[in-house]
Amino acid sequence: MNRYHVVVIGGGPIGSVAARRAAEAGARVLLIERRESTSGPSPCTGLVSSRTLPALGTSESSVLRRIRSVEAHAPDGRRLVFRAEGEKAVVLDRVRLEAELQTRAREAGVIVRLGQEAVEVRPGGVELRSSRGPETIACGVVVIAAGLNGVPGATPVLPSPPRLFRAAQAVVDQEAPHPDEIRVYLGRSVAPGFFGWSVPAEPGRTRVGLAVPPGIDPAPYLERLLRLRFGNSPIRSRAFGRIPIGPVRDPLGEGLLLVGDAAGHVKPLSGGGLYTGAICARIAGRIAARAALSEQTRREDLSAYSIACDRAIGGEVRFGLAARDLLESLSDEGISDAFAALDQPDLLRFLAEAGDIDRLRSLPRHLARERGLWKRLLPLLRLLDRHLAARSADSSVAAATADSL
Repeated sequence: MNRYHVVVIGGGPIGSVAARRAAEAGARVLLIERRESTSGPSPCTGLVSSRTLPALGTSESSVLRRIRSVEAHAPDGRRLVFRAEGEKAVVLDRVRLEAELQTRAREAGVIVRLGQEAVEVRPGGVELRSSRGPETIACGVVVIAAGLNGVPGATPVLPSPPRLFRAAQAVVDQEAPHPDEIRVYLGRSVAPGFFGWSVPAEPGRTRVGLAVPPGIDPAPYLERLLRLRFGNSPIRSRAFGRIPIGPVRDPLGEGLLLVGDAAGHVKPLSGGGLYTGAICARIAGRIAARAALSEQTRREDLSAYSIACDRAIGGEVRFGLAARDLLESLSDEGISDAFAALDQPDLLRFLAEAGDIDRLRSLPRHLARERGLWKRLLPLLRLLDRHLAARSADSSVAAATADSL
């Protein structure tokens, strides 16, 4: 029986980072990935902040585009452009990124196995299945970074994020009008409860996608968005996935840690998980290695993991959940009215420069310093309050009507 200190399940970016960090901490590490290669369509947009690459510990070789601008589309057709002077985000080649991260993991001493699937996980070991047949691996700690695919035979049963939105994305053979600009589409007919996007990717290609709440099929919404915004442009590929909204209740067990999408380490408003996942993957690798090397792998021995992750990303996640609740509460009219209130050059410039896709909760602090903008925002705050109050009243009437039937 093969024996390792740490086994990481899931060879995507988050799993590779966790495995490399554990190896750098002195552990003997096995990284397994059920796919034979990293190629293939993905619902991931690859849009991340510039700080994500250092967090992952990778080079800029996977960068396809550098983004400075967002063009947002309201349900009533109004458009707002948020253009910053400097770079606000980058678009990545996901295949190249995964390949580089797996290479860096190997260079750190990680044993990487592709085409192998974990079919059972229990304290002290993992059962694998591959074309070579079944295999039992003994280990001190298992780190599950397999996204939302899960491990069928995990013991105990792994917790799930509170909500799972459904995402769909297509790669279109069409060059974006502006190579440094992404577009966001809002409205119930586009993506109820979420938004649609178009992101410039490889030369001559654009990634077009959206997400919708549980219970709704994203495919018809994607086809409508493609038809309305991209006409007869050839579709190169389509991919579907799920986005966890909110962290799991407890991302650990006996000799077990969850990280990345599996733990709900995702920004709730946008659904992006590479930056938050990378931060927690480094924590997971360090704590897993320390626990395995000291042979202290009980649940209580690993409790520092939950605390460290919450300290690192918890405040931002909670702010994002509140922002998501606000977005889901607004009607199309409310969204369009918000666009109208924001359509002021100085406000747009401020939001473009101060906005940070990783640190949304820093925006109020930046705004507090801009006293000249406070009065400009009052109409927006009033209309948001009005729309939310109206929605709450509608819900109360609907509930009262239902009770009377």
